[in-house]
Amino acid sequence: MNSEDIIVYLTSLVAIGIIVVGILATAFHSATLAPIIVIGIILAIFVLKAKGNFSHKIESIEKICFVITLIAIICSFILLYRPM
Repeated sequence: MNSEDIIVYLTSLVAIGIIVVGILATAFHSATLAPIIVIGIILAIFVLKAKGNFSHKIESIEKICFVITLIAIICSFILLYRPM
């Protein structure tokens, strides 16, 4: 195994761990933690799709996630500071 395959394997283990912990937290605590499971599934799909050119694809995914995060922050500020 080369180092890229090891990184993909370890990252997939992290994604599986996120899904398992999210399911346990949702089952034993509250349904408001359910988005953790969705994030874990999305991460697992990204990792499984990024087999070939791993670093290039991860950079593209990072840019997409940055834009999504920026949009979420802008929306949260708009909702937080809107006039009543």
